Amino acid sequence: MAVMKLRLLPAILAFFLLAQFAPANQGEDIQTKIAIEKNLEERLYRILTEIIGTDKLIIVIDAQLVGTDDGKDAEDEFVLPGVPLQEKLGLGLAGMQLGDTAKKIKKLSAQIIVDNSLPESMIKVVKEVSSGVLGMDEARGDILSIERIDFKRNPFSWSDIIYPPHLWGLLFTAFLGASLAVFFIFVTKTFPASAEAVSQAVRAAGEKSVSGSSGAFSSALTTAEAFSPSAGGRESGEAKGHFSFVTPDMADKLLFLLKNEKAENIAILLNYAPELSGVILSGLDKKLAGEALARLTDTRSLPGEEVSAWENKLKQKLDFFVGGKEVVADILENLSDDEMDEYIAFISEKDRAFSEELKKSVFRPSQLAGMSAEHLLLICQHFNPVSFADVLRTLPEDVRKQVLDKFPAGISSRLNEEIELGSGAGREKLISEKKSLSRLVSRLKRDGLLKTKSTEA
Repeated sequence: MAVMKLRLLPAILAFFLLAQFAPANQGEDIQTKIAIEKNLEERLYRILTEIIGTDKLIIVIDAQLVGTDDGKDAEDEFVLPGVPLQEKLGLGLAGMQLGDTAKKIKKLSAQIIVDNSLPESMIKVVKEVSSGVLGMDEARGDILSIERIDFKRNPFSWSDIIYPPHLWGLLFTAFLGASLAVFFIFVTKTFPASAEAVSQAVRAAGEKSVSGSSGAFSSALTTAEAFSPSAGGRESGEAKGHFSFVTPDMADKLLFLLKNEKAENIAILLNYAPELSGVILSGLDKKLAGEALARLTDTRSLPGEEVSAWENKLKQKLDFFVGGKEVVADILENLSDDEMDEYIAFISEKDRAFSEELKKSVFRPSQLAGMSAEHLLLICQHFNPVSFADVLRTLPEDVRKQVLDKFPAGISSRLNEEIELGSGAGREKLISEKKSLSRLVSRLKRDGLLKTKSTEA
């Protein structure tokens, strides 16, 4: 019995020793499998990304290894599927420095997923290259499949801006903006006159484009647009010559100041402001006006200091000038018609001639009824239709009807709708609208483009 136990003891010990080595061998096989698959995937991934030019690519390789207890291992190592033959050396596993581990591969399964945008011709290239790199052989059981899917694009997030590569673009944009700002500030401070000239040129070009694109109701309106007061103002402003500050609005002030001035100074003013010559010569004493005009018959050169001194003197006098028909008319036009009549009557008691001139120069909305259809269209073209309707709303119904009947049907209907459906302007806004309309009519009358009953009288 004791002898039998001694014989069984070595067998039991051998059994336990083999049981301990079996898991170790199995673990080594798993590590080898993972290493082979990873090596093949990385190699093939690098090659294919270079070929197709994109990293939208997924490669999954499954390697089945030959079991260590298989007695046919020695024979299978020459015909193992997946192991490159002698003619494929350099293309398959032999070039991957796998060593003896390549002999343990029994079967390879490779799945390649590419983007759906990849053309069919490129799919064929991917399949041929993959087969060559992996040493695939369908006759030996190797499997190679290629699938196409739409790769999902990463959604944009504003938080990505602070990270590369968006960060570089953001920094470049900020640097470029700061550089342009510094350059602009430097130019405007160093060359202020040039900057102002550029600004005026751009502004003038914009105004010309707007005036050139405006429509016309008739041929008369087209002519009026060509001789509009705003265009004349731009031309005189652009000249910037001597006495450029003198405008037709100052006619009354000029006559008041020039009646006690020397004929020489009046002649200089006429020379530089010929557009005012008619007003000046007809408003001054005939003898004084004749002497001033006679001084211009001889061509001569004047000292620049004298011209500049007289120009500055006249400008200062105009700046500190108080009163005049235009000033009083400006004040009265801020009042209602009844209040305006009261003050004109009060002025008439002291200076009847001045009050008569004042009646002609003051604009009243009721004067619109005495204008022709052509003149009303001209005013409507240069005035806001909503503001024009607000002014018409203040007129008596019969006077308003006279005005609206002179417009074409479309414009009359539009103004009627605005008058009936509009909410109406408040007192302050209405006074401002009347003032704007009065200034427009005054400019058009001064340029001879329209006449009212008061100006015809």
